[in-house]
Amino acid sequence: MSKTVYVGLIEITPTQASIMRFVDDWVRQKKTPVPRSKIMAQMILEGIVAPTVIKSLESLLELGYIRKGIVISNKTYYVQLRRI
Repeated sequence: MSKTVYVGLIEITPTQASIMRFVDDWVRQKKTPVPRSKIMAQMILEGIVAPTVIKSLESLLELGYIRKGIVISNKTYYVQLRRI
């Protein structure tokens, strides 16, 4: 008899999932776009280095989980489009 192989349907890495959990919590509590600086600060507290966070954010943009927010400011903000 053959073994059953289970495959996860989540197409994102654990780092990206951690970012999306933070974004989801932010959106539920504050109901505003998420500043990139807050995402970076939280991920660094969790032990993820800054270049990895930046690459993960770029990947989430390409996958359609987040998009850049339009805010009158010199900062970068993100808006959640999909949940994990």
